[in-house]
Amino acid sequence: MSQRLARSLIFSTVSEDFKLSTQARTRLAYERAKAIAALYVPTPEDVVSLSPKFWAMFKDPLCAMDAAAFTHLTLQHSLCSGIIAAQAGKGPDVQAILKQIFDFEVVVQFCLTEVDHGLDAAHLETTATALADNTFLLNTPHEGAAKFMPPTTPTGIPCIAIVFARTIVHGQDYGVKPFLVHIHDGKSMARGIVSKLLPCRGGSNPVKHALTLFNNVHLPRSALIGTLEKPADFHAAYLASISRLAVGMVALTSLAISQLAISCHISARYSQRRMVHDSSRNLRPILSFQTQRIPVLAALAQVFVLRAMRDTTMAEFSLPNLDPRMRHAIVTIFKVASVVHVRDSTLELGERCGAQGAFPMNQISVYQSDLRSIAIAEGDILVVSIRLASELLLGRYALPSSMNPDSLLARHEAGIYSQLRTQLAGLGNHRSAEYNAVLLPEALPFVRAIGQRAAYDAARTAGVDACLLDMYVANCARQDESWYVESLGMTRRELRAMEARAVEALFLRLDEFLALMDVEAYVTAPIISADRWSAFVGRLPTYGDGKQGSDLHAGAPGHSQHGQKTALPPSTHRVALPKL
Repeated sequence: MSQRLARSLIFSTVSEDFKLSTQARTRLAYERAKAIAALYVPTPEDVVSLSPKFWAMFKDPLCAMDAAAFTHLTLQHSLCSGIIAAQAGKGPDVQAILKQIFDFEVVVQFCLTEVDHGLDAAHLETTATALADNTFLLNTPHEGAAKFMPPTTPTGIPCIAIVFARTIVHGQDYGVKPFLVHIHDGKSMARGIVSKLLPCRGGSNPVKHALTLFNNVHLPRSALIGTLEKPADFHAAYLASISRLAVGMVALTSLAISQLAISCHISARYSQRRMVHDSSRNLRPILSFQTQRIPVLAALAQVFVLRAMRDTTMAEFSLPNLDPRMRHAIVTIFKVASVVHVRDSTLELGERCGAQGAFPMNQISVYQSDLRSIAIAEGDILVVSIRLASELLLGRYALPSSMNPDSLLARHEAGIYSQLRTQLAGLGNHRSAEYNAVLLPEALPFVRAIGQRAAYDAARTAGVDACLLDMYVANCARQDESWYVESLGMTRRELRAMEARAVEALFLRLDEFLALMDVEAYVTAPIISADRWSAFVGRLPTYGDGKQGSDLHAGAPGHSQHGQKTALPPSTHRVALPKL
């Protein structure tokens, strides 16, 4: 069904979206999100329990065709609906609101971070002051406290939002709590609410991000999601209120893997058909060059390995009694390993498509822009790496041991951990200047090493083909050559030979694995075939009638047919150039 929808008019024109206005593209993104949801028909129970049907929706490569549509889908059917659905049975209006959200009768936004408070959103300054009549007054104290990013400008569909505010009761801070707020009716903003449209992010499909400010907005008691009680532990209560963000991290990372699969397919097919002359004047495809094969085949291996890791992550993350710390670790490792792979590979795949890779109709450059947002959204990969690395190095908890402890990637992970633990012993306090200078920069590489090993283990367990695993390991080793040379005594020549063997074996089965990757239906890039390119060119805005032209000078104004200068006709205007 998904492939059929990908070929329908609403999705098959993705490569033509650049011709539309921002407003038209925004409305189209909502329609695409609705269409994806209609394929799976998720229920509030699916959202809360993280059912297989829920995860299948976010694994679908169809989502990668328009990341703006995916953004709306996750807000409607994961992040915001998950928070509200958890309140089912606690208020008479909850089911009605959920029905409106699931039917896209309203769009729902998640207003947490502020201009001055991104990573430290726990210190946000928007306030919701409890009044004597059991209502609240919502306020933005200054521009730095404006909610940053959520698209709250009118788009023709009524909008509500979950707004996080510091709750003030009898003059006391009761912590950050979520409130359900009516933003606009599709045309006009609600009284006291201002939305300022931000410029579109470069390269990505437009979401109409905005700044949102509140001025004495009255909220009923029922707008508060959860309890008004003052928490014993403010930070723990805050983390619990935003715990649904971790689900979004898994969903967003899954989107990135689908984008990598599509990018790999595009680059492989383009590289197969793009011909160049060699030194003997014979035509050969650019994929005959090792420098073209390596990034294509590395990405191919990453797709199959990361898909296995994705499935393992979703299964483990959904366990109902999982330790919250372990849930955070699982999603962090999955996101960091996957996003770093996808970010690096899509950049190289785009470059290997030459100038064509820079154009949005060929999809890869759009994915590169999307990846910048994915790396930041629902937890910046650097920041979540610092938190996880610190917890592991300080021994607050431990991860399960590798199922393949003798593998190169498991030895790499263990070696990095041992080295960092040794360094930590000589630094003392983990909040010291020395820790900041020495260990913080190592946090992301450390978590990446854990993730590469975990991905390999998941792929081995899932039965991923050995030639894909060999290519994956060789590519990972190239990313930290110095460690393998210093710690295992390998030489750079040995590492390159290992990669060359993996490339040779996998290249022979390229078409087989491209077919198994099964993303061709979601590719709209015209460069993958001559027919698609010709059809695309035929739809481009065209200037000139295309008829055979005359000689450059013959018959041109100011020249006779013999090339002699003549007087210009009255209708010909001479244009004076400005003086510099």
